[in-house]
Amino acid sequence: MAKKSKNKNKTTWFKQCTFETPCEGGRTVKTAWVPEQFGVIGKIVYFGKKTDKPDRLWTVISAGSQRKSGEYISDHERDYLTQRQASDI
Repeated sequence: MAKKSKNKNKTTWFKQCTFETPCEGGRTVKTAWVPEQFGVIGKIVYFGKKTDKPDRLWTVISAGSQRKSGEYISDHERDYLTQRQASDI
């Protein structure tokens, strides 16, 4: 099911972004699909419940140029589970 905003006809768009955060001995880098408004290089984001003191802040270090609808992402989020069957000879 597509993620919709308050306006039921409006689709939420997502971008695949790479994030980094400092950690002991270096940095941690992760990739995720996030709502388009958060997919801006240099933006500081937090994943999780709202809190006054987030345990880890992430900086967007790259943002994809393509966008996908929430419905598309939801429909394809588990495709990796069958990738091996589809690609093995």
